[in-house]
Amino acid sequence: MSARNVGKYFAAAILILGGAAVLYGQQNGGMATIEELYLSQDIDLQVARSQALGENREMKLLALQTLRSMIDEGMADTAGPEITAILNVLATEGTSRQVRTGNNTVINNFPDIRRQAVELLWQVGGNGAEEAMKGVLRDDPEPMVLAEAVYGLGMMEISNPEEVAEHLVYLLRRWNAMPAPDNNLAFSTLLTVERLAQQHPEIASNPELINTLLGIASGNYIREVRLKSIDVISGLRHRGR
Repeated sequence: MSARNVGKYFAAAILILGGAAVLYGQQNGGMATIEELYLSQDIDLQVARSQALGENREMKLLALQTLRSMIDEGMADTAGPEITAILNVLATEGTSRQVRTGNNTVINNFPDIRRQAVELLWQVGGNGAEEAMKGVLRDDPEPMVLAEAVYGLGMMEISNPEEVAEHLVYLLRRWNAMPAPDNNLAFSTLLTVERLAQQHPEIASNPELINTLLGIASGNYIREVRLKSIDVISGLRHRGR
């Protein structure tokens, strides 16, 4: 049985139990909250939400598979906000949303889940996805997750380029100060700055952005990254004239 079918059987069981609870509530003058939750939405969204809120990594992987299938089938056009909300849960698993044991250890830190969720977020696009990825830049400590968010912001249509530029500056300042910064993250950020400047020339005159890129050029990065930084700075100066 496929993971998707398992999820649908799981959701069907919830619907049956939910129906009984709704009937009881209606008979006792209560509101049909379970019916509103489960019957007013697509079954795939119900399944994905239940999987995303599951306790283990395997359930979250199933949620990503379900959401990826929905996106591939074009459902983001009609259910974009709902899909984005579930992906935002997965993109903050272990950072903003933490589950801790008795000794205060975080047990739901899954960087690979967060990275895949961010990848799907920028594919869905929209203001909700943009806000979610700016939150990732602010809160996530993992360079592979950050690199995906940076790359995605460069690939999607954004509504507030100046604010995105500020988040990139904040991110680069943190990493430029490290003794061993991440080269892949820096290079991804440079590519995104380059794309954003092409689409939104107004960010090219941001002095804080240029100063931060100069920090890459003189920082503890490999030669290819430092040279790319100089190239991007040159392009910004040309566009900012």
